[in-house]
Amino acid sequence: FEIVEFLKKDPNAAFQIPPRKWEEIIAGAYRASGFEEVTLTPSSGDHGRDVIAIKKGLGQVRVIDQVKAYRPGHLVTANDVRALVGVMQGDGASKGFITTTSDFAPRLSIDPLISPLIPSRLELINGKTLLKRLQEIAQEAKS
Repeated sequence: FEIVEFLKKDPNAAFQIPPRKWEEIIAGAYRASGFEEVTLTPSSGDHGRDVIAIKKGLGQVRVIDQVKAYRPGHLVTANDVRALVGVMQGDGASKGFITTTSDFAPRLSIDPLISPLIPSRLELINGKTLLKRLQEIAQEAKS
């Protein structure tokens, strides 16, 4: 959670963190949020899944997250999101996330192949939302 404090002071520092470190941070956020099984996939050959998280309860939920550590202005495209939807089908995931330090292409959320999946099967987490969620998780962990 030290990284959250660091980013709160300087949000632009997010763009200095290497992509693999971001994958580790996101995996840690799933663990801190109560997912019992969290897998950080290998750097290569991950089949479009950077983090796999499973939460058990009345049923079981399998989440996959694709982490895009992009600089400002480098946007996640509709094709990137559609690719994750395909990965979700092959993986059998309950839900998919694309988490980016940057943002998403304009009008992506109204794409007819993407919008029906938001938010029940697919969530798009941009840099601003990412920092907010990490701060919330850190607050919950402190209490």
